[in-house]
Amino acid sequence: MEIKFKYTKGGLKAPRYATEDSSCFDIYAAESAVIRPSESVSIGTGLIFEPEKGYGIMLYPRSGISSKTMLRFANSVGVIDNDYRGEVRILLENAMPKPMMNNLVPAYITVDGKVIDNDFNYGYLPEGTIVVKRGDRIAQAMPIKIEKAELVQTKTVSETKRGKGGFGSTGVK
Repeated sequence: MEIKFKYTKGGLKAPRYATEDSSCFDIYAAESAVIRPSESVSIGTGLIFEPEKGYGIMLYPRSGISSKTMLRFANSVGVIDNDYRGEVRILLENAMPKPMMNNLVPAYITVDGKVIDNDFNYGYLPEGTIVVKRGDRIAQAMPIKIEKAELVQTKTVSETKRGKGGFGSTGVK
């Protein structure tokens, strides 16, 4: 399978698989961003994709970021439709609660979970701020075969043992 891509900005890292058996390929930030607690920021990747006909691309959070920081995908999973030809952007949210008091510090957290102290390049920031730098791996992506469904309206649906049981209804009792 082939996925074509082009850059919208120069000097970027190409998307790539980290290992031979990786399921997803890594996507890098094309711009830096400061994400304060409880904020969401859209970060450009500088990439436009053209998947083969019949395929789309799913964007997922990187587990390393999620395990080391409070940085999350604001929309859980991203979807690049086959016919989308705009820049891929990643919507990241700093899930750290907003501090009760505005405790400003000359420090921030990297996407790798490291605390950078006494870095006055960004000035004083609210405690728990995460800084994404251009070139950081911020997402992973996987091509997915798209099957079109025929949507059929009906007046009835079949009964099942589960029925209308929703959230948590299939757990062991």
